Amino acid sequence: MKKLNFIWIFLALFLGSCANIYFAPNSVSLSKEHTKIAILPPKVSVVERQSLIKEEADKEEVLKQLSMTIQNDTYSWMQKRNTNRNKHKIEILDIDVTNQKLKSIKPDITNQELCKILKVDAILISKYSFEKKFSDGVSNIAYYLLLPTGLSFLAFNKHCQVNCSLYYCSKEKNGWTYDYMTDGIGVSSYSGLGNSLMKHFSKKTPYTKGRD
Repeated sequence: MKKLNFIWIFLALFLGSCANIYFAPNSVSLSKEHTKIAILPPKVSVVERQSLIKEEADKEEVLKQLSMTIQNDTYSWMQKRNTNRNKHKIEILDIDVTNQKLKSIKPDITNQELCKILKVDAILISKYSFEKKFSDGVSNIAYYLLLPTGLSFLAFNKHCQVNCSLYYCSKEKNGWTYDYMTDGIGVSSYSGLGNSLMKHFSKKTPYTKGRD
């Protein structure tokens, strides 16, 4: 899948707290039984005082595009860890294959049903929540600067909350969860998010641990 390209404006992303990471009992030893996992498209939401995208349909399309980009970059980081760091090598289902299989699913499908459709041992589920800051005047300037990227409404972020979990299909429950909040000032691009958050959580999964 071809990576979507975005324009860097500035990067000033400060990590405000340590990640909250939970390993379920025996999750590391159980992960050694996994041969294939899938990365689901993340859910992305944005809280902003005043919408900078005039049409709701446009905003939905931008959120969809951003979700695809996050999914693609997560796949790249997980593959890198799988090659260089993972104690137990796994196959990560190609995201084009994953998304093709997900096209016809119902909205209220369960994680266990997803496991059967994707034919994997675990699924990576994630959610990203952005909150915009700064005055409308400054934000409007950023809007026009970022307009060609389709990400103008993400020009300034006060917070980005990331929630990830690995659902273990055989156990029908989460074997690992990761929660992280960024907090800072300045302009941050999505590329900056990829280099700070995905790089961090991709080396904190059960697959990178030697034992429980």
